[in-house]
Amino acid sequence: MYIYLVLILLLIACSSLFSACETAFSGVNKIRLKHRAKNGDRSAAKALAIAERFDRALTAILIGNNLVNIASASIGTILFTKWFGESGVGISSLVMTVLVLIFGEILPKSYAKSHADDLAMLFAAPLQGLMWLLTPVIWMFQLLARLVQNKNADPSVTEDELKVIVEQIEEEGVLEEQESDLVRSALDFDEISVSEVLVPRVNVTAIERDMPLADIKELFLRERYSRLPVYNETMDDIVGFITDKDFFALLESHQTSIGGILQEIPRLPEFERISDALRKMQRAKAHMAVVVDQYGGTKGIVTLEDILEELVGEIYDEADEVVQMIVPVTENVFDIAGECSIAQLREQFSLADDTPVTECTSVGGWITEQLGHIAAVGECCEGEWFSAVVTAVQEQKLRMVRLTLKSPAEEEA
Repeated sequence: MYIYLVLILLLIACSSLFSACETAFSGVNKIRLKHRAKNGDRSAAKALAIAERFDRALTAILIGNNLVNIASASIGTILFTKWFGESGVGISSLVMTVLVLIFGEILPKSYAKSHADDLAMLFAAPLQGLMWLLTPVIWMFQLLARLVQNKNADPSVTEDELKVIVEQIEEEGVLEEQESDLVRSALDFDEISVSEVLVPRVNVTAIERDMPLADIKELFLRERYSRLPVYNETMDDIVGFITDKDFFALLESHQTSIGGILQEIPRLPEFERISDALRKMQRAKAHMAVVVDQYGGTKGIVTLEDILEELVGEIYDEADEVVQMIVPVTENVFDIAGECSIAQLREQFSLADDTPVTECTSVGGWITEQLGHIAAVGECCEGEWFSAVVTAVQEQKLRMVRLTLKSPAEEEA
């Protein structure tokens, strides 16, 4: 009789191991295992190999777990029938269910969930042996599984899920805020077009090819630019750019034309992704490119600095004048520059990707679109979540707007 008790305890222990093994491999951190495997940890390498084909391992685990649970229930029935006669069957079912549920499922799975990596490496070798023994059975179940599996399997981790992971590990203190911002920027990098980061045509300072050298010199000294685009007759025909270093070297050599220092400038369509634009500019060894619209006209200029700022944030040098695009006035009132990008507006106020709904890339363009005409100081417009007043206009261009965010009660009203 004692042999039955020992067998039941052994079988429940086996059930506990199978349950812990299942939970450990289903929740194991594959990235951590890969790191350990690369550092020469053989147990991690075995665990990783199993985790990569968890469907095969799961079949072996479930077969083993069901066998030991059935065996323990059968032996329990025999034992309790000897003790209690015919009523032993019902008593056995109740007792064995409670024992298996607590010691064969709940406790081992709870423990394995918080020690998944260590247990996966511990169970890797025995589980490989079990999988080898059950190879014919596993093969048969795998064949049946393929009949009902979706052949177009989704990727294991999507970009949105990766962003959630980054946010989670930031909250856990693994990443600093600046590091997580950089990762998120890198994930969004290939979704941004050059038209969202360019300097609009009306804001571009450029020189005509035949412009007197004295005027070019004055422009370089006054504006302190390191590069200037060069055009023939109109801005729609930008033929290249010159650098301040080359230009002042030209003056010292007493040359009279900038043709010899003119550098080729790449041309990019307005919907080119900045990730592709960056590669093209790197291949061309150019720090500046012309962005053209669908008609071939110049829409603006984009620089390597503009593109890299989408990754690392604003980059300032000693010649830059620091301008705050969004200045808080009160808790819900902000002064916003017309050239502030819609992307920056969304980031500042945690707006959805489709809020505001507009094809414009700047706040000035968006407010002008809302008004339906060229803005004038004092004009107002409002939407579901905001109200805006134009506070500054220069040369028909909206320079500043005061934006008031509505409270939830106002939005519902």
